[in-house]
Amino acid sequence: MNKVVRSLLVLALAILGTAPLVWGQVTEAEMRALPVPPVKGYMRTKALAPGFDFGNYHLPLVSFFDLGTPLADDFVYVHYTGVAGRKIHVESVWGTTPIPPPGHDAQGNVTDACGHAHNSYGVWGKSDTGWRFLGGGSMSGVRQPGGPCVYPVKADGTFDTAANPFLARIGGVWGRQFLILDFTNNSTYTELVVGALSNTHGWGSCDAHGQFPACHEPSYIMLYTWP
Repeated sequence: MNKVVRSLLVLALAILGTAPLVWGQVTEAEMRALPVPPVKGYMRTKALAPGFDFGNYHLPLVSFFDLGTPLADDFVYVHYTGVAGRKIHVESVWGTTPIPPPGHDAQGNVTDACGHAHNSYGVWGKSDTGWRFLGGGSMSGVRQPGGPCVYPVKADGTFDTAANPFLARIGGVWGRQFLILDFTNNSTYTELVVGALSNTHGWGSCDAHGQFPACHEPSYIMLYTWP
């Protein structure tokens, strides 16, 4: 869904007094449509050294409100070179903003911000024919009974769509927790771009201004190579 549809949905839900569940949840189609190289440029660039090397980043450095920027500009992007002939592990997860335990509103109703915590990431590879989307994933938090807020992941590394069926129906839960890109017998790809976005709604390290404002929180973008 585009930004106009998102805004109308959030407004309608606010009028109805219902918490907007989908703001910041990026579908696979939206991820594939992001322009690469990004118009806003890269926040970091890393030239991978031969043998084992890594480029791990905690970005953005501070949380901030979504001020209505285009979806592509909401993401932070890291550019990696030196990937040809390498085997690479890449993923993105929540940053260090704590997910608070459930609480109660002024009327005594149980509230839980866990379902309003999102992380989405995409990976693109460059070859002599241009940039190609290679994969990624998107998931919202799910509260474990009496326990922490987590991303449900199946044994094969894919996100568990059954854990959040509403978002799965609109395409907001998809992909894998991490990607393994094996270019050891394939020198087609020479560069990678990882784009990531972690969103929350009106809690955590963002100050609250109105009902469920979308906050951009720091993500971890992590990539390492095998020797």
